[in-house]
Amino acid sequence: MTEGGRTADVVIVGAGPVGLAAAEMLGDAGVSTVVLERNPSTTTHPRAPGVHGRTMEIFRQWGLADAVREGGLPLGRSQGFGWLTALAGIEIGSLRFAELVAPVPPREPGPEGPCFCPQPHYEQVLLNGARRHASVTVAFDRDVLAVREESGAVEVEVRPRGSDSPEVIRAQYLLAADGAGSQIRSSLAFGESGLPSFGRSLHIHFRADLSAWAADKPYMLMWIVNADTQGTLAAASRDYTEWTYNVADPERELTTADLEAEVRAAVGVPGLAVEVLDVLRWDYEQLVSDTWRRGRVFLLGDAAHRFPPHGAFGMNSGVQDAQNLAWKLAVVLRGAAHERLLDTYETERKPVAEANGRQSVLNARSLALVNGRRLTATELASIEKPEEGRAIRERLRAAIAGQAAHIQTDGQQFGVSYESDAVCSDGREPTKSTIAQYVESGSPGARAPHVWLKTATGELCSTVDLLGRNFVLLAGDAGPQWRLAAGASAAAASVRLVCHEIAPGAALSDGDRSFCDVYGISSSGSVIVRPDGYILARFTHAPADLTEAIDQALAAVLGPSADRAARISREPAC
Repeated sequence: MTEGGRTADVVIVGAGPVGLAAAEMLGDAGVSTVVLERNPSTTTHPRAPGVHGRTMEIFRQWGLADAVREGGLPLGRSQGFGWLTALAGIEIGSLRFAELVAPVPPREPGPEGPCFCPQPHYEQVLLNGARRHASVTVAFDRDVLAVREESGAVEVEVRPRGSDSPEVIRAQYLLAADGAGSQIRSSLAFGESGLPSFGRSLHIHFRADLSAWAADKPYMLMWIVNADTQGTLAAASRDYTEWTYNVADPERELTTADLEAEVRAAVGVPGLAVEVLDVLRWDYEQLVSDTWRRGRVFLLGDAAHRFPPHGAFGMNSGVQDAQNLAWKLAVVLRGAAHERLLDTYETERKPVAEANGRQSVLNARSLALVNGRRLTATELASIEKPEEGRAIRERLRAAIAGQAAHIQTDGQQFGVSYESDAVCSDGREPTKSTIAQYVESGSPGARAPHVWLKTATGELCSTVDLLGRNFVLLAGDAGPQWRLAAGASAAAASVRLVCHEIAPGAALSDGDRSFCDVYGISSSGSVIVRPDGYILARFTHAPADLTEAIDQALAAVLGPSADRAARISREPAC
């Protein structure tokens, strides 16, 4: 229902990428959702540009990946990171994706690679995606005044900007995606633990034509090290005219002339025409909320966790928070699952946030070796001199190789494995990934691995393309039997269970890589995958009673049938 109706299934506070991602998934499931944002529009500041491959494959499942890429840097300008004395100065060293792979290139972990795209663009794409669903209303210029839980619902007191008349929206659940300074987290005393601020950043958004010096630089991020400035330069447009420059905050008031001088020092062109568009400050923190749920209120994204930006796990983690929680809310609101399923949101996502936070802090500390801030004034004064500064540049170049964890994060992205009541363990030890290396696993709790498949018409699709909305059963040669069993399953009657047979001669077949081998099953086995793309259950061989196996797996997650609504709209299981 709409905001004006003063009722909804879910209210989301915050229309950033995390809140809009939750709205997209809830809207796709037909859940009545109201999104409230205090600002007049989506963001105009080009922050958080690093969109991971794992996040891009989620956008792919929503049909939004191509639209996101349209606003991202082209491939030729997204080859890695560079270190320079200035954009127009001497290149010290670099880390390029192509140089980080093993001598025999590993298999691609997913159907989508990463994208370097400014947040204003992908946030607008997510807004458009959320608004295409009739059940979603997104309202800007709304101040949330109070949140209270009463009589089995959440009441949200909200006031439109410029109005003296607050109104109350009553919802089943509230999702707080209101960012690092979350008022909801503070007002409801969720508590948080970790490292408080250990640095402050100044992010300058500016306009200047840098094409003469940037056109030959294939880097998405460029660390600048010279006597006058040390910071990170990044493109915020495809045409070389909008940029950001991130430096340590001097914690004093800076004039426009000060900011322009900082930019000119980074570019290395004293007479450069610079227009400062915006300035943003934030703290380097590693904080995770002690609890992620209080009654009918949930925290997502920066409201639940804050990391240093090194590795780009802030927004990306938040989108995956939204994906994890949204499908659970949808099945609970339909009466298809017991409400205790929602407790697994924190069980699954909080450990991931803690691990990402620890690695982001390690990245930040490692960066201190190469960001120039440990160099003496004398060394900084010499670094731009071709001969006198050579030894200093060589020392930094030698340390750059140790920064690979900033961009070589396939294992950290794709190797997440959940342990909770929303996963049916098969008793086998799950395969572990490292930060850099993703090791494919078909274990329950793991992300369902990507395998390229061929359709009957010869087109390619990924196993990832089969997932993302429903529970999905993937089977080998015994697919027809699994399909019949799913049709007879009482548990599958509560949810939409879609079946796919992947075998020679079937509608989908694998090529060089065996789907069954990758997933660790025999040709008679199968896996059931949750709507968020994580494996719920694995049957390495066909059990004696396939229908009972499906019933038990789904019931373990959804809850006993007695706990569910008496009437649930029936859809064909397969």
